[in-house]
Amino acid sequence: MDKNLIGTNAGVVWRTMAGRYCWTFQELKEQIELSDAELWTAIGWLARENQIEFDNSGEEERIYLNQSYF
Repeated sequence: MDKNLIGTNAGVVWRTMAGRYCWTFQELKEQIELSDAELWTAIGWLARENQIEFDNSGEEERIYLNQSYF
């Protein structure tokens, strides 16, 4: 996989997430047509840049944009 493509996909994920407060992986996958590997690497990119947060307290893990970026 190409690092530039991962960055591009991370941008797509970030812009999609900006339209709603929280997401599950499956909700993002349905909204954005990326493979599991492409989506997870994009999420990893955003996590490494501290742009997203994770909540594991419920049945499904939820992904949130880090509110300090707004």
